[in-house]
Amino acid sequence: MVEIALPLLITVLLWWFSTGAILYVDGLPRRLHRWSFGVATLLLLAAFGVIAWTAGETTTTAAYAAFVAALVVWGWNELAFLSGTIVGPRREPCPPGAEGWLRFRLATSAIIDHEIAIALSGGVVALLTIQAENPVALWTFAVLWVMRLSAKLNIYLGAPNIPDAFLPAHLRYLATYFRRRPMNALLPVSVGASSAVLALMVVRALDPATPPFQSLALLLPAGMLALAILEHWLMFLPIPSTWLWDWGLASHRRLVDPAPQGGTRLRSWEAPMLGAVDPGALRGVLDQVATGRFGQVISISGTSRSEQGWIRFLVENGRTEVQPVPPRRFQPAFVTAVGRDFDAAQLGKALAACAA
Repeated sequence: MVEIALPLLITVLLWWFSTGAILYVDGLPRRLHRWSFGVATLLLLAAFGVIAWTAGETTTTAAYAAFVAALVVWGWNELAFLSGTIVGPRREPCPPGAEGWLRFRLATSAIIDHEIAIALSGGVVALLTIQAENPVALWTFAVLWVMRLSAKLNIYLGAPNIPDAFLPAHLRYLATYFRRRPMNALLPVSVGASSAVLALMVVRALDPATPPFQSLALLLPAGMLALAILEHWLMFLPIPSTWLWDWGLASHRRLVDPAPQGGTRLRSWEAPMLGAVDPGALRGVLDQVATGRFGQVISISGTSRSEQGWIRFLVENGRTEVQPVPPRRFQPAFVTAVGRDFDAAQLGKALAACAA
């Protein structure tokens, strides 16, 4: 039993921690991104070395090392994307009315560099492990690649619970290429096919005739496949996924692009609106914003849930608005503020205190 539970537990912990760590690093001030990406690149090179070293080893240590190394290679691609280092040539919102082939072409242009980077790094993993006795790194990277591509296509075609809360401010334009729909035709195919592959991997891994190393080599990527299937379901179930990595998103709630000392440069700040808010309490905070209670806030806008339904709020030119809006199909709620020399920490605490 331990032989089954341990790899699954390690897979879940690495999935949870690595995702949160990438989100946290990405939310650090932009001036630190080049340093974090440089460190990640050094880790990438070390991961390739580990994959090459473990390719011919069939020990438990080699299996886990190859698994972690594959996650490091994948994490480098994720950090390169979320930091805006490797995304695509198009960095603008989708134009209104773009449909069909035009919309697909524009969406592809927005992320094509990222896709090429994944393909190249996956190619290196394949070259290092092709016909090797230890296929863990290759299988793990292949699972992550195929399932992430499936997730992107499902988000593009339409899902009710799109994870756009994970997009940092400099990539928010990508959300305009997403669609919110109750269902799309690809989801049953994605979940059905991946579940069938998962079942085959588990059955083979638990077969008494399967050697211990081969069993572990199947269980590690199988655990990652199960988590990827779960992520697919979270796009269509009324279950917010952001709470799993709230600690990683904490860095996104700090100021970005701060003004120099004594300067008047604009600053922006954004944060998720967690839970349902009391509209009356929210209006009170917005009135304080309008009167300068938190500093020079030029505008603040956002959406949130309340006990009566979804609301949209706005402060601009001293004017405060709180209005109901149609149901948003579990869309993550966010607030964005722009201004000069304002206290984002106190503003965040005040908004958080509006919870119903």
